[in-house]
Amino acid sequence: MTPEWTRHDDSTHYINLGKALLVAVVHEKMGAPGWKITVGKRSLKDKIPTLEDAKRVAIAFAQRVLKDVITDLDAIAPAAPPAAAPKEPS
Repeated sequence: MTPEWTRHDDSTHYINLGKALLVAVVHEKMGAPGWKITVGKRSLKDKIPTLEDAKRVAIAFAQRVLKDVITDLDAIAPAAPPAAAPKEPS
């Protein structure tokens, strides 16, 4: 099943990736109005003017966040044990 954007209310849309990573776009009216993007605990400083553009930027930002997560996981993953030599047939 493909994840889809969910409309929480008039100013909030979100998508849950892998049942673990929340990607949200929230319309803010303080200061310059626009859509604020949050992926997990990370967010972009800039506001995006339209909802559709904000969703596209949010997915691209989520890909960048996931790339950083994979890099961190690779750094802490234990080294793979050396492969055993194949046994000679008897």
